[in-house]
Amino acid sequence: MDEKKEILDYNWEFGKEKVRLSIDASAYGGGIFIGLESCDENGVWEDFADLTVNLPHEYTEPDEAFINDFGSKDKIRFIKENKIGRIMRAKGHSGYCTYAKVAFDLNRLKELDPEGMERFYQANPDLKPKEPKRKNGRSR
Repeated sequence: MDEKKEILDYNWEFGKEKVRLSIDASAYGGGIFIGLESCDENGVWEDFADLTVNLPHEYTEPDEAFINDFGSKDKIRFIKENKIGRIMRAKGHSGYCTYAKVAFDLNRLKELDPEGMERFYQANPDLKPKEPKRKNGRSR
């Protein structure tokens, strides 16, 4: 189950954390939600930070999201270092905050959290990759 999740390094102003992704679909709009989990001293995985934030008044494709503004420079570096998405030119706005927009690599995210991506695909079935068919017309 959770053993399938790859552990990644997250470098930020307080040092280095071992994290893994927790992916789901946003409750409002079905866009992608990505959280980060870290392991405590007892080996229990718990919420560490939200990588993405839902801005319902801003347009995104289902594979796009805005980056949470707390520690956003570290989060953007994490996204680039782990090749999980492409930073876009567009920005989101809410109140006094400006949010970077990212188009996520769904195939890479599936490598990092297969179960989370299944939940995301349940809300966005058109984005789920089609299973290749054999020559005789049957699925693998």
